Amino acid sequence: MSHQHGPDCNHGPSNGQQQTIQVNDANKAPAIYKNIANYLKDEKASGFKARQGVFNGRRFEYFKGKKGIDAILHENYAKVIKDGEIPTNREGAFNVLNNLGKFGFILRVDRGQSIGGKGSPRILQPNPTQEVKEDGYYMWIWEGSKVKLYMGAAALVAVVLAGVLFPLWPTFLRLGVWYLSIGVLCLIGLFFAIALVRLVLYIVTYPILPRGFWIFPNLFEDVGIIDSFIPLYGFDPVKEKKSKSSSGESKTVATPAKKTATTLATKEE
Repeated sequence: MSHQHGPDCNHGPSNGQQQTIQVNDANKAPAIYKNIANYLKDEKASGFKARQGVFNGRRFEYFKGKKGIDAILHENYAKVIKDGEIPTNREGAFNVLNNLGKFGFILRVDRGQSIGGKGSPRILQPNPTQEVKEDGYYMWIWEGSKVKLYMGAAALVAVVLAGVLFPLWPTFLRLGVWYLSIGVLCLIGLFFAIALVRLVLYIVTYPILPRGFWIFPNLFEDVGIIDSFIPLYGFDPVKEKKSKSSSGESKTVATPAKKTATTLATKEE
């Protein structure tokens, strides 16, 4: 029985017959759905990371329906997808995911056992009921444009050939590569020297100064190259301590209350 993957996919297998799921060619889909697929596959933009699974001996990425819907409703969706209607509720996000399945971008699957223990990819099997559910799992069957892949492969082959033919290079090119390699090694050595000096200064000044002293405090922070060397020096952040004055004030306030209660009790007697 042939089954067309589309919006009305809400039925399962019948009469015990083997079911074939026919998937459309995603490359023929409207451009907006290709943009949506690229957005969802982009971990930084969509905010979620796809998992790795094994389907027919090959590795594929898959995700949970709830995460896909949340990513479509994320504010970044409107920034990236500027064409078409922007969904504002979960029903609209359901329709977007449903259309991705209709045009052959995703396929609903069931997860099986992992192939190599905890943390390893799981075996994926197509679900006969092709519908969108928040607790369902959906596998990417669209790999996107392969232009970058082909360009990367060609560049890799060119680099390997250039390395093999290095003895045949002109003298000035070989000399330039030698100077370049020496320069890179010097930069790496300088970086390690700065890291060692800043560590020694920190250890020496730690028992003397009230706070630890660093040169280039942002050297190992997740910032740009220039920002890693700004500011020139810095100190450890101040640790917040509970002030004794606040506890003293609470005791002072509590004492008159006790005296007042004692006075009232005496008057009543």
